[in-house]
Amino acid sequence: MALKYPNKIKRDGYWKQYERARIKDYRKVWDFCIEFVNEDEIPFIFSNIGRKPNLSRKEYVCMSILHAYFGLDFRETEQLIKILTGKQLDHTNCVRWFGRLNAEYINNLVFEIHKKIIGIDNAGDYIADSTQLTCDRLEEQTILDKYQHITWKLHILAQYIFTLGLVSIVSAFASNREANDSPPLRNNLLHEEKICADKRVHADKGYFGKENIRKCKELGLKPNIVPKEQYYSDAYLKRYIRNDYDAESRKANRGLIEGIFGGMETEMGMKVKCRKPEHKNIFLSLLALKHNIRTYFRATALRIFIYFAPTPIKQKGI
Repeated sequence: MALKYPNKIKRDGYWKQYERARIKDYRKVWDFCIEFVNEDEIPFIFSNIGRKPNLSRKEYVCMSILHAYFGLDFRETEQLIKILTGKQLDHTNCVRWFGRLNAEYINNLVFEIHKKIIGIDNAGDYIADSTQLTCDRLEEQTILDKYQHITWKLHILAQYIFTLGLVSIVSAFASNREANDSPPLRNNLLHEEKICADKRVHADKGYFGKENIRKCKELGLKPNIVPKEQYYSDAYLKRYIRNDYDAESRKANRGLIEGIFGGMETEMGMKVKCRKPEHKNIFLSLLALKHNIRTYFRATALRIFIYFAPTPIKQKGI
C-alpha cells in the first residue's frame, strides 16, 4: 500500500520510540486499563437479580475502552474479549454494558491519565478547540428538502508538554452540531480542580467573549483568545485586546492541538457508528481517553529512550 505522506520526514529516533511505545498492542492496552481503572469509581453496579454477569465490572469498562481505542464494531469486540479473557460475551451485551458508562466518568479517567503524563515532565499552556465527527445516519433538512449526515462535536482542552513535544487532553465534552464552541469552554472544560493557574489559554475567535475571558481570569489563567474584530466599543474588551492578547504566543501554540484531530482523522476518518445520543457522548469521550492513553505510552517510551540514548538526540519540533 502506498504511503499517505511519502515525503514526510520523521524526527530522529521516532521509530525507536514508536516501537517501544507499542500503542497498538491489544494486550498492553488491556493490561494497562485493568490496572488503571479504579473499581470503586465505576458508575454502575451489578444487580443481585438474574444471571451473574460473565465479566467483572473492571472488564466491562475495559471492554468499552478497547472498543473505541481500536475502532472496532461490537462483533469484533466480542471476539477480542474472548481472546484476551477466555470469557464469552455476546455482542448485544457488549452494546448494553457500553451504554452503562457515562461521559462524566470517562472524562475523569481522561484527567487521571493526564496527571500521570504531566508527572513525567513539565507542561505548558492550555489550548481549546473542537472538531466535528460524522455519523452514519441521515437526517432530513426541511429548508433545502434533502438529507444530510448527522454530525457531532468533540470539544477539548489540551495542554502542551514542551519537553517531550506531546499534547495531552485535560478535559473533553461532546455535543451535537448545533452547540456553539464558546459555552462548553467555560461550562464544561474549565474546571478549577483540573487546571494550574498562571498559564495561558489559547483559543480561536469562536471562543471570544467576555464570559470566557472572565472565567479564565477567575481561575487565575491568562486568556489568549483571538478577537473577532480589530476594534470594540466595549471598555472591557478594549482593555483585554490592548493589555492581554498576545498574537505571537497564540501563533506559536494554537496549531499544536490540530495534531490530536489529525491523528483521529488518520485512524478513524472522523466517523461515528453509534445510534443513541448517549452512546455518541460516551464514544467521543472515549476518543479523548484513547488519545491520552497513547500519549502516556509515548511519553514513557520517549523518556526511557532519551535517558538511555548513548549519544544526544536532536529532537526536531520539540
